[in-house]
Amino acid sequence: MEGIPQKVHVNRLEPASGNAIVACTNHGLFRLSDDRWSDLRLPFVCYAYKEIGDIGFAATDRGLWCLTEKGWRNIGSTENPVYDLFATPHFIFLALPWGIAMYDRLTCAWEQFALKTAIVRLAAMDGALLGIAESGEIALGDLKGGFDRFRMPGIFAFNAVRLGQSLFFCTDRGLYRAAKLRGQFSLLSVSLGCPVTDVDLLKGQLHMATLNEGIQTIPWS
Repeated sequence: MEGIPQKVHVNRLEPASGNAIVACTNHGLFRLSDDRWSDLRLPFVCYAYKEIGDIGFAATDRGLWCLTEKGWRNIGSTENPVYDLFATPHFIFLALPWGIAMYDRLTCAWEQFALKTAIVRLAAMDGALLGIAESGEIALGDLKGGFDRFRMPGIFAFNAVRLGQSLFFCTDRGLYRAAKLRGQFSLLSVSLGCPVTDVDLLKGQLHMATLNEGIQTIPWS
């Protein structure tokens, strides 16, 4: 905890260049190096962080910011909090209180997709953008400029995580893997039981962050 404020709330841990870890917190952004946290001087609540090339992007309660040689610079959505971001070589997608926004890095133009719900997580599935809504619904791009919203019966989705070739869904009923059966979106059970909020894969083991029962591990190949 050296170098990080006491009683800090960590929203996410993200990988960074140089095999470092960055903590997105309610006190800004912190980088772990040599067992000490250093303050990256971002004066806002930070929800997510991604590096695209040599540039770091932070999703905050005051919009999207990028780290330049002269410090942090806002590049969009100053009037809204940004809960997550998803990057491709040409586009940056933002998860916002009213839906999803797309930033074209080549033309510096924005496009908005109003879904009338807050989107809190972003991922990709079969070439389409996928969002997790605060209501537990799933918003899946239809590859025609719109989104289909649906909820799997009896399941509240917290998060969607891409690990290798698999897309996992963390839900209130456990961990699921996305699949298509006869062309239809479906969820296949991986581990049922307690609510799972995040997952990672290391050396053939799935490590699941649960809501009330700590970290649980199961084999995965």
